[in-house]
Amino acid sequence: MHIPLPAADLGTFLLAVLALGILIVVHEGGHYLVARWSGMRVDRFSIGLGPKIIGFRHGETEFQVGCIPFGGFVQIAGLNPGEEGIAPDDPRSYPNRPSYQRLATIFAGPATNYVFAALVMVVSCFVWGVPEQGTSPLVGGFVKGKPAETSGLVPGDEIVGVDGHAITDVKDVPALISATAGREFKMDVLREGKPLSYAMKAARDGSEYRLGIQLDTKDIRVRKGLGETLAFGVGFPIRYSGFILDGFAKIFSGKQKAEFSGPLGILTVMKKQIEHGPRFALEIVAIISVYLGLFNLLPIPALDGSRMAFIGYEMVAKRRVSENTEQRIHGYGMMVLLAFMLIVTFGKDIPKLFGH
Repeated sequence: MHIPLPAADLGTFLLAVLALGILIVVHEGGHYLVARWSGMRVDRFSIGLGPKIIGFRHGETEFQVGCIPFGGFVQIAGLNPGEEGIAPDDPRSYPNRPSYQRLATIFAGPATNYVFAALVMVVSCFVWGVPEQGTSPLVGGFVKGKPAETSGLVPGDEIVGVDGHAITDVKDVPALISATAGREFKMDVLREGKPLSYAMKAARDGSEYRLGIQLDTKDIRVRKGLGETLAFGVGFPIRYSGFILDGFAKIFSGKQKAEFSGPLGILTVMKKQIEHGPRFALEIVAIISVYLGLFNLLPIPALDGSRMAFIGYEMVAKRRVSENTEQRIHGYGMMVLLAFMLIVTFGKDIPKLFGH
């Protein structure tokens, strides 16, 4: 059994936990601030789930840390039907506030994730420059049924050599591969900074020989003026959301294999990026923040997007769905999401963490 978290790596893993915790604070903080601005009573602000480990009371709100270090919640008075101690006519309870205030309160969580991602990317661009497309070739993917699919290469490998020729420009790769005319040759790559070599044989494709590699290029960092730097950072969450949605479309159309990760898998990815340095740490925090914001906007029961959909229906139809009906839908959705998370965690993330 290989355990990839020896004592030397524990600090980096804890930094990843801290970073994920900050993203949860950002999300729940959005809900909290707008709920308070809207005059709602907030009874509890929890980072983590399950029984309280530590906590304190400030005003009417109890702030706590739960024993399960994934997720969090803001308990707004009356948000969940059947809460004890909530008078039906309490003007500060969630159901008794105007629909636009309830919509703003729910939307504030994902929106704050987007704002936070933009701020993080602005800082990254000011310090290290704005990303631009370079010329160094990367493995972007594979054509199904072609030799590269089973070659041992993985997406993200940087191609630095083909058949003994050093590579600095992506345009040189296809010609050098085709020139091997089907004989075996070596491809040299860098994977997370480690040099690797793979024996290859290109297959004939018309008048050319190809491996079936979908080539990408490595980004470079370029110093820009204030306007361009701000524009790139502020626009990042929207552009990356488009990238995620495009991936969803490819999954649903069968063009791309679905890859899911639970909280443990997300922490593992964050830990690897943190190990590469501060720039990579900031960028993965921004990316995960966009994922959290976008995922919560989806109209899936128990998520913010579903609650917003119910409020939207109310605003259009001028009547509400029964609170008990809505709550049952959210409850079933939460059970499905928790079951899915457990399946992914124990079926994929934990075996992968321990090298199985």
